[in-house]
Amino acid sequence: KSDATGAALRNASKVAAFFLRWSCERLLTSSEKRAARPRRGKGSALQQAEQQAALEEAKEASRALERQRSMALTELNGLVARGAMPWLWLSDPTGWQQVAGACSDGGFFALDSAEALKGKDTRQAAQQCIAAPLLQEGQQHSNLLVATVSKLLHGLRGVEGTAAFAADCLLQAHSTPLPRLFLVELTQHCTAQELTSQGAFQRSLAAFLVALSERLPHVVLANISVLLPLLDVDCYPIRQAIVESIGHLLSAEGRKLPSGAHNAQQEEGDGTVADPEAEIAQSSSGIFTLAPATKNDLLETLFTRFLDKSVWVRYRVLQTLNNLASNNGLPRELWPRVLDLAIRRMQDTASMSRKAAMQLVRKLVEFHPYGPALKGSGDERAKATKLLNEIQERVKKLKAEELAELEGTDAADADAEGATEPPEKRQKRCKGKTETDVSIAREVDKDLEANGEAAEDAGESASARHAAREKQREALQRMQQCYTQRVHFVELLDAAEARLRGLLSSKTATDVTEAISVVVELRLRGVPAAARAFHQVLGLVWSRHGPIKDAAVDAFYRMHLEGRDTASAAEAVLQIYKDGFSSGETTHTHLASVQELIQQAAEKELIVAAEVIPKMVSALGDGRATGALRALTALSATGHDALAKNALPKVQEFICRSVSSPAEQLEHARLVAQLLLRFLGSAKGAVNDAAVSRLCAVSQQCSYLVVQHFVKGEVPPQWFPAAMCAMDLSFELAQHGSKALDTAHRSPDKVWENILNRMLCGILGGGEGHENGEVEVRKVQVPQLGCVAFVAGHLALRMLIFLEGLQSALKRQRLAQEEAKIAEQREKSKEKKASKKGKGAKAVEEDEEKAETSMGGVGLEEREAEAFAQIAETGLLYSNRLLDRVKPLLFACLLDKELRGYPLIRRVGAISLCKFMTVSKRFCEENLQLLFSVLFPKNGKGQLQGATQEAIAEGGLLEDLTLRQSLLVAVGDLLFRHPNVVEPWTGRLYSTLSTADASGNAVDLRLTALLVLTHLVLNDMMKPRPVLLIRALWLTACNHEATARVARILFQELAKRTTNVVYNLLPEIVARLPEHVEDGVEGGAVARVQYIMQFVEKEKHIEGLIEKFTLRLEQCASGAGGEVAAEATQEEGEGKTAKVEDTVSCLAHALGAMNYSDRCILRLHDVVVTRKALNLALSYYPVARECLLAVVEKARKPRGKGEDGDAKAAAAAAAPAEGEGKASGAAQAALDAMEQLVNTLAHGKEEMEIPATAPVPAVPATAQRKGQEAKRKNAEAKEPGFEEMEIPASNRTKPHRRRKLQQSLQG
Repeated sequence: KSDATGAALRNASKVAAFFLRWSCERLLTSSEKRAARPRRGKGSALQQAEQQAALEEAKEASRALERQRSMALTELNGLVARGAMPWLWLSDPTGWQQVAGACSDGGFFALDSAEALKGKDTRQAAQQCIAAPLLQEGQQHSNLLVATVSKLLHGLRGVEGTAAFAADCLLQAHSTPLPRLFLVELTQHCTAQELTSQGAFQRSLAAFLVALSERLPHVVLANISVLLPLLDVDCYPIRQAIVESIGHLLSAEGRKLPSGAHNAQQEEGDGTVADPEAEIAQSSSGIFTLAPATKNDLLETLFTRFLDKSVWVRYRVLQTLNNLASNNGLPRELWPRVLDLAIRRMQDTASMSRKAAMQLVRKLVEFHPYGPALKGSGDERAKATKLLNEIQERVKKLKAEELAELEGTDAADADAEGATEPPEKRQKRCKGKTETDVSIAREVDKDLEANGEAAEDAGESASARHAAREKQREALQRMQQCYTQRVHFVELLDAAEARLRGLLSSKTATDVTEAISVVVELRLRGVPAAARAFHQVLGLVWSRHGPIKDAAVDAFYRMHLEGRDTASAAEAVLQIYKDGFSSGETTHTHLASVQELIQQAAEKELIVAAEVIPKMVSALGDGRATGALRALTALSATGHDALAKNALPKVQEFICRSVSSPAEQLEHARLVAQLLLRFLGSAKGAVNDAAVSRLCAVSQQCSYLVVQHFVKGEVPPQWFPAAMCAMDLSFELAQHGSKALDTAHRSPDKVWENILNRMLCGILGGGEGHENGEVEVRKVQVPQLGCVAFVAGHLALRMLIFLEGLQSALKRQRLAQEEAKIAEQREKSKEKKASKKGKGAKAVEEDEEKAETSMGGVGLEEREAEAFAQIAETGLLYSNRLLDRVKPLLFACLLDKELRGYPLIRRVGAISLCKFMTVSKRFCEENLQLLFSVLFPKNGKGQLQGATQEAIAEGGLLEDLTLRQSLLVAVGDLLFRHPNVVEPWTGRLYSTLSTADASGNAVDLRLTALLVLTHLVLNDMMKPRPVLLIRALWLTACNHEATARVARILFQELAKRTTNVVYNLLPEIVARLPEHVEDGVEGGAVARVQYIMQFVEKEKHIEGLIEKFTLRLEQCASGAGGEVAAEATQEEGEGKTAKVEDTVSCLAHALGAMNYSDRCILRLHDVVVTRKALNLALSYYPVARECLLAVVEKARKPRGKGEDGDAKAAAAAAAPAEGEGKASGAAQAALDAMEQLVNTLAHGKEEMEIPATAPVPAVPATAQRKGQEAKRKNAEAKEPGFEEMEIPASNRTKPHRRRKLQQSLQG
């Protein structure tokens, strides 16, 4: 009865399994109907309500379908594993196979629907249906295992999400042979043909391997010998997945394994043997551990992948090592090696690899296992070297003790006495050592005590003393190894400084930001390599790129302000200035960068300006006034109100104090004036009267200090910037226009004219001069004479700015009056709308009145502009005014033999003369030749003749580098102020960029000229000329690093502009590049062409350049043949031939340096093959043939997405395989045609008998088309791959030779 009942139950279960399998298939393969989401604001309220109800109904239907799927799969699984069902099927193996197959099929139906895999309950039920039959004991699973493996492999080619589903299935069946069989079968399908044809299978397979290594690291490790050969497969997603899986294995050490996991054992009958080294030392608690040999082998595998051809694999290796370093998964002895590899990858061709490499370097520095920084003075390398010496001394001491003990001396007793040495005696003995030496000795003792091997009293037993010494020796050896590795680690970081500084000036923003983070981490760790690089980081605050600027500000915050309260933050800022001044290495550029960083940090609220300003004000009286004033200037933009309330009264008191040093007092006056100028410039509204009164008092005090030191004859170098800032402050206060201004500050031009007049009268004895208006220059104190010239020049410039400010103020006032009048008229017109009679005539009269008013305003504005221009042109420097009478003094500073012998006089006189030229166009035209004669003393345009030139040549005027650099900057200002006047002289300015003099003065002058021209071009003050860009292109590879960096910045910034400056001027730049050859440039003109061609990226630009380059190449090649022979001499002909060859080489390499798409290839084919525009160049110049063949070869290579170069992640995800991305059929045919033409012209099989200068007879278009059609028909009639060779004319009359040639070809 029980057998019959069991059979009936089994039959019923089979029927139920059949119907449940059918239900699961219907439920899992049915598609859900989704309701459209209602658009917000579309339709009426009723329509929106209906759409919302439909959406809720669809959601409820989806949830109901999810419940049905889960319930059906759960019931189907229950027929195999629930309750007594496993016992029921023990007596019917055949029936169990049927039901288990149905249960497994029901679970695999979920792989056919991506929507079904998104449901958590359905996914878990389907995984149980697949794994439950395999977990049943007492049944035969061989057929079921084969079917499961096959279906899982097929599922990986299906919808999205199958990789995680398959990994979860193997996790549930990890105690069965399924994972091992699946991995073995998986490797059989990783063939090049299958992976290339199925891109989705690549990504799914890679995701599965990564997911499996996360869930079952012991299974992956046991079968690692099966997976490692996949690293040789030409499929970068698979290699990337293997690398990531190895990373998961290494990071999984110490993790708890799934319940029931056991050691890897060799499976019988599968024909494969697991790696004997891949053993798992599993403890009773189920913890995953790695054998040391296995761990080292896995790390070696990762290290070999550093040189993988795919950027994505290299990137994944770097990321894997980054995670291991963060989790302390790297052995201590491998940290220097990993650091060395990461530093090398910082020069990778792909930006993402460089970024990952710098992230790895930062993690290695942050989590290095070599202990904290050692105390004492000096860098880490020097201190570690001293510690190694201390360890060696300790080892020698131990050896000496052993020898003494063997010899029977009482050295042990002496050692015991030394161990019990009193603290006073020990302190006296250590008094002669430095702090570093003492800290190093304490560090060694501390490590020995931590390891339990400190020198202790070992008793009277010799064996005990020997054992203690052995322990100490072992501890010292471990310390020696650790600090040796530490020294190597620091040396590698020192060697990386050059690469970090190069990355800080990269054109890729991610390179710069990551390099900044690495430099900050090195700086925080005290590594000396970051000192110079950190100064470069500070300068990046001036970058135009927002991310780079923000990264520089964050670096400054992390370095100096992070984790500090208000008081400590203020002290840190003051300490920055103090350290800079004390070291003497801080330049004006560094000070300006620090000030800008403080301002940016305050704007980002990293510093609370209102709280820091009182702390800075309190520092004015304790000897730190210079740093406090600079910090207050930086904080004045964001803390304007706090500065007006707290700082202005204290600043007024501070400026009135007497300081012992005149230089210090003038420096304080300058800083105070700069602070108040920034305060006025950052004011968003009107400044209150009390603040204006204080500003006037401070301004008057600054002017008084300047005049006082002049009268006393105390004129240090700080006097000139103090006088300039005092004058600027008085003029800015006048332009502010407040009612609280006193009389003196309402007319600053009269005040400073009076000051200048008194200064001039004081040094000249109060005379008014001769009748002709000339001033007699007498022997006076040199600094005072320079002060007069300086004040005169700056006063002229400030009066010009003051006039422009008055003009702008009048214009604003007039516009405000017109707007008020228009508003009044508008109100009147509204009031008169009610009137009915005479409305039309009155409206016409009002319109005419408005038009007259508007025209009158325009005319008034023009008259005002002309009046102000006339005042600026002739009223300031002419008309016998004070500045007019000072001009002879300025000329005397440059031309008088005695005066120009003083550097101060000639420099101040030249700068003031340039300021006069900036004010007046007439004065500029009259004296521009004098200016360029001082700048460029060589013969040529701008050379003065006679006594003037002799006067300039004497007195060291031409050897003054500072003077010439200042004049170059002034020429840049003049070029912007009077472009038409200075434009004819720009050739001399460009010639400074290609100087042949390698001396220091010439190099510095060239750098200054390049900086000036770069500033003018990038700020749209001057158009970039081809001659300028050609000379700057040569400078990108010059030996002077600063000059090369500025030149590279010029091209990088021009390439980012939307006006396509580089593209428009590129043909002329490349063609004229050999005209300005620079000696000592690595790579020559070809390297410069390749450098500038990297800025051409757009496809339409490449197409345009193909046409332009080929046209110039054709013109250059056609103009070289017969014209050279017609030259007068042979030397000139050879020179011209060499020049033409260089030009052809540059143009040909420019063609070869571009990246060609299929469309560009077809355009190049049209030029080369169809129009035959390059036949002459290809025939006579091998470099043209080589470059064109290089284009063909490069275009035929696979353009795999995600390979070398900067590739986007989305493009890489969409790339099906590495082998894809080749040129299309039409492009391949075009490449073949170009290659055939180049080879034909190289062997001289075209009509080469025609002279280069002979005119080519014109062929009618119809004849050309007929000839081309005939050639095409003949070519189609021939067998592919066997083209008939052309026979020379001398052999055409001999048929037997032709037959021999044909036979040889066919053979």
